[in-house]
Amino acid sequence: MHPQKFELFCRGLLTNMGVDIEESVGVQYVADGGLDGFGYITSEDFRTTRVALQAKRWDRKVSAPEIDKFRGAMDKYNAEYGIFVTTSDFTRDAMRVAKSGTRIITLINGDKICDLVARYHYYVEEVTTYKLKSFYTNNE
Repeated sequence: MHPQKFELFCRGLLTNMGVDIEESVGVQYVADGGLDGFGYITSEDFRTTRVALQAKRWDRKVSAPEIDKFRGAMDKYNAEYGIFVTTSDFTRDAMRVAKSGTRIITLINGDKICDLVARYHYYVEEVTTYKLKSFYTNNE
């Protein structure tokens, strides 16, 4: 999947999860201000939280400096909450940095993407499979 398509995929997944994505932020692929998406989560009918998204379709692990850059972009948009999604994984330092500070960043790796896609039925459908019992597969 092309990196830009992965960004759109992540925006769509978050929309399915209840984030109201702002269509004008994070849609340009050059000089996007460090964000791949920005939106709002409203809970309990009153509280609205500003959410920033960063999506990286990488083979290598995301390191702490990438988390720091993302946190800086969150500051620019006054985001209270961050979600960093990657097809790979995160280094230990990245996990530590994501939990530090006053604004925790949720880290979603490739395995967690699969879990969320299944849970929210995003571009997947359930398929029933059948397995033959031993009577049909026994060679006797």
